[in-house]
Amino acid sequence: MSFKFNFTSEDLDIEETEESQPLETSLSSLSINEQKENINKIPSREYDILTSPLPRTIQADILQIPKVDTIIYKRTLADVKFQMAEQDTLDDQSRDTEVLPMLNLSGNTDLVKGVYEGGFKTWECSIDMVQYLSTLPREKITNKRILELGCGSSLPSLYLLGTNLSNKVDVQDYNEQVIRFITIPNILLNTVLTVYNNSENAHDSDEKIVESEESEESEEEEEEEDDEDDEKRIPEDPNTCDAEAELPLEKMNDMLKQVQSRTRAFVGDWSSLPEQLNKHSQKYDMIVTSETIYAEHALPDLIRVFQKALKKPDGVW
Repeated sequence: MSFKFNFTSEDLDIEETEESQPLETSLSSLSINEQKENINKIPSREYDILTSPLPRTIQADILQIPKVDTIIYKRTLADVKFQMAEQDTLDDQSRDTEVLPMLNLSGNTDLVKGVYEGGFKTWECSIDMVQYLSTLPREKITNKRILELGCGSSLPSLYLLGTNLSNKVDVQDYNEQVIRFITIPNILLNTVLTVYNNSENAHDSDEKIVESEESEESEEEEEEEDDEDDEKRIPEDPNTCDAEAELPLEKMNDMLKQVQSRTRAFVGDWSSLPEQLNKHSQKYDMIVTSETIYAEHALPDLIRVFQKALKKPDGVW
């Protein structure tokens, strides 16, 4: 079931003067005491797409989303695990605590607070977002500057980049590893690379979405909340892939430049993100995000990004 927020930057009651009202005052009604959780936030920064390490081959699943004409390629989790294990030697002990929990991606949780904030799994809400975007009039999603927050697999961004070459879509995720191993390869698959389908597995792509829809209907019968969360994840066969694309070594830098020409990437916490976004003094026509909030303490930071990054008065989120 698709849904949306019909808020514009005007609805957020944003004043043109940045110092017009302290943000803490405008958000006081949320009654959130952020000090309740002792979380060491990763400062926001721009990720250098040109330095992103790439494998020689990317394996992908095909997502054929109901009522959406565009086919989306999504890197397989097994392929992500292989590259992470291959490139992260773990010689630097300071990286052990960040990389090791992410390598164990098959458990019941998708979160390690303060270390890994999700992103390696694809959830149904991102499918809903793509379905909603596909229903918008073409002029609403053409020649736009867009930001996706908590992008992970970045399905909405992939759709927006793939359907119109005039769009520029920036992406943000808390973890650099998510941008490096998931988001950038997915953008390459859907905008730059020539992808070859594995015919013997192609029929499985329809089943992936059908299974996710059936799981939504069965959630009401589940007794445990953890079980319901597992059902919301897009199923993936760890042993097969629907398609793959080769990345010639001599062309990798040019491919990354093509990605960079339409996309900027950011990592880290939302609290310092507006300052990074405003370095280029460019606002966004649209901000999209799906299934990103799981903790109350993050709400003021998320709202602040909306307030600071949307174009006035017509930006939408």
